[in-house]
This record gives sequence, C-alpha cells and structure tokens, in this order.
Amino acid sequence: MSISCQTKSEKRIEIATIDYIHFIDSVTEYKKEEAQKNWKTIEKDFEKKLNALNLRIDSSEGKSEFEGKIDSATEKFESYRKAVFKDNIDPDVDLYLD
Repeated sequence: MSISCQTKSEKRIEIATIDYIHFIDSVTEYKKEEAQKNWKTIEKDFEKKLNALNLRIDSSEGKSEFEGKIDSATEKFESYRKAVFKDNIDPDVDLYLD
C-alpha cells in the first residue's frame, strides 16, 4: 500500500487505514461467545477507529486509493457482526420499549 511520493496527509490516511484494517482483522478472530460478551467495547472501538479514519480522509484529497481497502474492511466487520448475533439478539436492539 506504500506510495513513494506521498504527502503528509496521504501518509496519515495510509497509517489510519492500516490501523483500521488491523483492528478489523484482530476483532474478527474472536470466537463468537467472546465477541458477544465484549460487543459493546468492540463496537465502541470500531466507531472510534472509523471516526479517526474519516477525519483523516475528510481533511485530504488522497482518499480514493484507500477506499477499496476501507470498504472491504468495513464489510468484513459487518459480516462478522451479523455472524456473531445470527442466533441471538443484536445489542443495538432496545428491548425496553417506552
């Protein structure tokens, strides 16, 4: 993914993208039961990584070369999320209706 003529902004995006992908790869290695127990933390960390990445991208024009890798990692996370909660209630579903 390294490019020889990168601006500082592009380098920051590259680092944030690599960090995001590594996070997704490590999370998706968790066993289903482990992920269910720790889902709130996983989701919080996911949002934090994604927001950091989006901030880098929004402040730069070098976004396009990383989009495919970012989209692929996000899809991997969403597929994993669905698999983790396939037979159980999704943690985002509010069971307490007003």
